[in-house]
Amino acid sequence: MNFGRWKGFVNRYIVNAVILVIAWGGMFRRSFNCDTLAHMLNTEKDMAIMMSHGRYLVALQDWLLYQAGLSTTTHTGITAMAEVVLLALAVCILQQCFEDKIIKPSGIYEQLAWISVSSLVFSNVLFAESFMFGECALMFGMAYLLATVGIWAFTRKKYPLAFLFFFLSTMEYQAAVIYAAIVLSAWIFIDSECRITAKTVVLEIVCGLLTVGSGVLNIKSLSLLAKLGLVMEAGRSADIRNLGEKAAVCLRDLGQILANSRGLLPKLYLPLIMLGIAAGFAVWKFWKEKKWHAIVYYLLLVAGMLAMVYILSMTQYDTRTYPRFIWTFYVVQAMLFLIAFWLASKKGREVLCYICGFYLLVQILFCNIIVSNHMVSNTLDKTYAMMVYEKIVEYEEETGQEVKKIAVANDTDCPFSYNNVYYKTDQINERALGTVSNTMVNIVSGRNFEKVPMDETIFQTYFGDQNWDYFDASEQLVIIGDTAYWVIF
Repeated sequence: MNFGRWKGFVNRYIVNAVILVIAWGGMFRRSFNCDTLAHMLNTEKDMAIMMSHGRYLVALQDWLLYQAGLSTTTHTGITAMAEVVLLALAVCILQQCFEDKIIKPSGIYEQLAWISVSSLVFSNVLFAESFMFGECALMFGMAYLLATVGIWAFTRKKYPLAFLFFFLSTMEYQAAVIYAAIVLSAWIFIDSECRITAKTVVLEIVCGLLTVGSGVLNIKSLSLLAKLGLVMEAGRSADIRNLGEKAAVCLRDLGQILANSRGLLPKLYLPLIMLGIAAGFAVWKFWKEKKWHAIVYYLLLVAGMLAMVYILSMTQYDTRTYPRFIWTFYVVQAMLFLIAFWLASKKGREVLCYICGFYLLVQILFCNIIVSNHMVSNTLDKTYAMMVYEKIVEYEEETGQEVKKIAVANDTDCPFSYNNVYYKTDQINERALGTVSNTMVNIVSGRNFEKVPMDETIFQTYFGDQNWDYFDASEQLVIIGDTAYWVIF
């Protein structure tokens, strides 16, 4: 056993794990979003849904835990820890893949620059959505680790093994292969010494077939299993109609990312500035050395990687740009800084140390702010649900009538997040009330209130067209007989 090599790996792992813990350690406590609450009450049903979405390994993981009397929502802090453990290993493997092509960083500045660049892959604000789903944290960690092992196999020219791991990663989460395709595009650029050759074209085609192809195979497998009756339906499919309209949506989304990362950073255009620095450095270097072919290849690479960020959005029936899809924008940035690191002189790498170190610190700072906002949202959800339940208990004690049903409706302007939760987008810091309100009350009360439709007459009589911007159970809750009627502000 090479003790020195293992010691080096352990040291590398500890550094990567510490950075991820600093970014996401706030999630090592019990937390939830809407899907997490639904999973708590319908674990077995969710397993079937995972199967119908092609996430066969996720369904198996959940089933094994369920047989042991556990659930991924039993201790969501532990699943977040598991995700960090797996992601830290993925970063180690990723670093090793590129160090085989780039001279191993030496000296404090080079090492700090290298760590900052590679850490950006999973320590960025858009990646926060993978920690919002407590029931899926293990899934995300496994998906990106398996995809990273596939990247390693590809760089070792073990293509059948690479395809196996890419396909396994799609059984956890299909978007993982897009991450792999972006990383490998940068690796091929470096491996080809910035030149488009026949070998380069072949490698890019093989990369596409192994990564995107494994995702297509996963979707095709769903159709087959649905026909065989092994899954209830094929919950995933592709649609390539209206590409122009979809492209317009994606371009608008990219503009929002470049401005403030979809509202998760201050609107200072920091992502755009950093993208310009990374790309500008490479183009300037090629221009200075009169490598015109390299400039063409590089610009094609940047355009191709940015297009890959939105490949899943472009193939959806409804163009969806969820952060869990488009977080790979930061993988693109990391790869562009990695190429800059490869091209830079010793002095240039020292400059990159400051630039990338600063950028990583900003990302980590706002990752923590996002997490703190998430805890505020969770606390408000639980507090308001408990206040409603207390009113129900008070009514039962006064009247002797047991409340068995809850009818919920939203007021005329019911947002998906609380006003005092400032960093939010899509399911990052979404609130439960207004989406799974009945489930929230059932969770905090430990009772099983039946969900019934809101009675229109009662709604008009007691609530009308009210539009509250605060919680007030005396105005928003009416209990009649065995049913509580609740309007969400």
